[in-house]
Amino acid sequence: MISDNQITFFQTFGYLFVPQLFDPEEMTAVSERFDHWLDGERDGAPFPGESRQSLYAIAELEPLITDLVADDRIYGTVEALLGEGFLWLCSEGNIYVGDTKWHPDGTRLDYRPMKVSLYLDPLTADTGCLRVIPGSHRLPYHKDIRPVAQSDRLGTEIPCSPLESSPGDVLFADMNTWHASFGGSPGRRHLAVNFVPEPKTDADVTLMKENHAGVLRNIENMQYSQPGRAFTDAFLHNDHPRIKRIASKWVDLGLE
Repeated sequence: MISDNQITFFQTFGYLFVPQLFDPEEMTAVSERFDHWLDGERDGAPFPGESRQSLYAIAELEPLITDLVADDRIYGTVEALLGEGFLWLCSEGNIYVGDTKWHPDGTRLDYRPMKVSLYLDPLTADTGCLRVIPGSHRLPYHKDIRPVAQSDRLGTEIPCSPLESSPGDVLFADMNTWHASFGGSPGRRHLAVNFVPEPKTDADVTLMKENHAGVLRNIENMQYSQPGRAFTDAFLHNDHPRIKRIASKWVDLGLE
């Protein structure tokens, strides 16, 4: 379980980087299943390297990754950072091409989603590792930095923290945190499992639904196949009590 100091770090800076949370054997198995699903989307053809490939619902499709979500190293850490009652949002498998400019993953300052990222290839500051701007998830910095971060003139010049990573490292990040990637070659693999805090108001439920609609748009725009839904029956009605709990709200909302 993570410490109070780590929780404070996350709340202050908008991210928590935990090195080697999973061992090499575990990551080899995850990597193989990731490749199975992403390769399958391309019918086994080599990755063309021309544009990003994304597969949403990869955790819902793949039992090994579903088990990863329920593993205490993920589940318990998310619970410590988001609080009891946190819920599932979605998952994504990405293969990247080129630079990713500075951006937050949407702006949800009143109801903050979390992205948990596992990069399946070694990445350094020179080969496309994720860069974050510490504290940029909080006002007024989050809004004040927008015109600077979105300037086409600036990339690595913006003061930031490059999070050099190896397979097995895990990044827990507030989705409002500004981040980017520069200098990477095509083919960088990224597995993300995403969560939201417990919805306590009608406004929170509305934001959950808006996030879900955004996932469906991403599926349509970035995914090779378009299944028309973000979840699977196997995930929504999973026998594991942790998975069943975090998915239950989507069933209640009729967004299966």
